Amino acid sequence: MTDRPAPPRIDPDRVRAAVAELRAALDAWAAAFAPAVRDAAQQLAAALDHIREAPAAPPAGPARPAWRSPYGPARTRRRK
Repeated sequence: MTDRPAPPRIDPDRVRAAVAELRAALDAWAAAFAPAVRDAAQQLAAALDHIREAPAAPPAGPARPAWRSPYGPARTRRRK
């Protein structure tokens, strides 16, 4: 049988201190990032409002029939 190394001892006070540092760093990051996210969300909402208020586009289709083209009707390939 092989001897396993003993698991590392975890100091609860060091874990609490590390968690507190991580929490402070994440809070600072969130506070710095929040205004940018808020501005982006407002710009997206404004763009969506403009899209909703825009008039509907007319249905797509040819402006005139193909036989009225100034170049004449489309040529078809002749089979031999």
